[in-house]
Amino acid sequence: MKNKTSQLISLLLTFLITSFPLPLVVVAQQETANTAQEKTQTESPEEKKLREREEGLKRKEEDRKAKEAKARASEAKKYQTLSEFAEDLYASDPEFRDQVDDSYLDLQGQHAFEAHRINISRQKELLATENEGEVLKLRRALYDNPRVQEYINRLGQQLVPEDSEKLYAFKVTVNPIPFAYTLSTGTVLVSTGMVSLLDNEAQLAYLLAHEVAHVHKDHWRIKVMLPFAEAEYNKKQERKRAMWAGILTLAGAGLGSAIAGRDGVLAGALIGAGTGIAIGSYYSSKIALDWNLAQENEADDFALKAILDKSFDIQEVPRLYTTMAQVARADNRTQLGFLGSRSRIRERNDYAQKLIGGALQSQYQDALKANKVKGTSPEFNSIMSELKRDNGIEAFQYDMFQMAKKNLQQSVTLRSDDPLAAYYYGRVMKQVGRSKEDLDLAQQSLLKAISLDTRHEIPEVQLHRALMLMDSKDSSNNAEAIAALKSYITSYERKRATSISSNELLPPNVDVLYGYMRILGDKTWSAPALAEILKSGTDNSTPQPVTIPRIEPASETLSPTKKSRKP
Repeated sequence: MKNKTSQLISLLLTFLITSFPLPLVVVAQQETANTAQEKTQTESPEEKKLREREEGLKRKEEDRKAKEAKARASEAKKYQTLSEFAEDLYASDPEFRDQVDDSYLDLQGQHAFEAHRINISRQKELLATENEGEVLKLRRALYDNPRVQEYINRLGQQLVPEDSEKLYAFKVTVNPIPFAYTLSTGTVLVSTGMVSLLDNEAQLAYLLAHEVAHVHKDHWRIKVMLPFAEAEYNKKQERKRAMWAGILTLAGAGLGSAIAGRDGVLAGALIGAGTGIAIGSYYSSKIALDWNLAQENEADDFALKAILDKSFDIQEVPRLYTTMAQVARADNRTQLGFLGSRSRIRERNDYAQKLIGGALQSQYQDALKANKVKGTSPEFNSIMSELKRDNGIEAFQYDMFQMAKKNLQQSVTLRSDDPLAAYYYGRVMKQVGRSKEDLDLAQQSLLKAISLDTRHEIPEVQLHRALMLMDSKDSSNNAEAIAALKSYITSYERKRATSISSNELLPPNVDVLYGYMRILGDKTWSAPALAEILKSGTDNSTPQPVTIPRIEPASETLSPTKKSRKP
């Protein structure tokens, strides 16, 4: 009986392999152990321990990268499989198509309403975002600096694929939390906190291209479709599993009867059923897909290729992820937006470096040799001085001191004549400073802000100057402290009176416009009182434009390749 059963199993397996070319056999690959040669030199116990520790860490890091690469490839494959299944179902099943279309139309309506609310509101609207189970309420409103808005939008439009039929808008919102978000309307929203982390135009291009991918790849539509498709896919796979179990049970029973007669029917049926279930499980395994992660990976891939096609330096992408990791370590709140968890940042960094050193290497080297690689531009630095200042102020109000200090320090470095940047940098250093050097720097920044505040827009700078003089416990500073307090009171009164009288008369971003004038060379002009304007009548002094300038993001080579001299 045992011989007959063995014969039955052998024939059944032969029948299955020849008749059904399915992935039944998994070929095991034996790893060849590379034996390390003995070191010729002697090694102290401490050196040996250190070497073994370093080797262990290296192996652990290699294992981590291999696991993450495998998981990324697996997610990409599952995402592609389910997306293709969903598109086929959408094309062939009217009921499924209507269900998807109705849900997507509802989503587009919600996004249109959200875009309208953001565009017309001067108040900060609440937006809930989620990252790994942590929910953060963001107060989101557009950044009221048209120069920055126009620059970001201009750069973003350059990254849209030429064959795209979709329309895009790129906008900056005020929030120190680094996040970027895309609506199905084609609206790309990035926070001041996100942009403030960037060191150059190449990194900004990568960020915007990543968000372009979500619209260009129809990620919102697919997001709506996948939950419906996933349920249908799993039902279909379950039907396949039952089918294979039934077919192979009958096949096993037939073979068993042919070999061993009546006694072999039951044994063959059981063997066939077991094999059928094993085969069926290959087809019926339910897809457990994190499509958000899969789409983010696809967007990263798209962005790297897109900015390289526009000759931006892709080597800046790993540097951006390094900065993100440093920021995330310093303040966990920053992980709630675009950055994600530190492990996720590390994974994205590894993938970017792998792609740069592999598939994109040849194209990148060609761009370097042709001296076409762009890193940053003078316009970027000018734009960043304003944005980093304003985000630093916002971060200071959120008690995000690390970001506030870094942003404001960068701002005063980029623009040494900005009184608001100098004032808030002094405020931050005074707030968090512990050493004499920190407090001296705070006082110097406040003094600089006083000298730069030619329009008397920052009364508070005099107050903080007076407080620092009082804290010095030096009676010789009393007169100066009194003068600073008087100046604060009168300046505050003047500013308040001007604000009340010009309420709803001046542009809401008049401070930003004064900043533009300072850049252009006028540091003293202030809006006249309403009575003066009415008395003077129509202003005919506005110059008429002679030509309309053509403006494009100017970029300069980050690391130009030196041309070889001809002999």
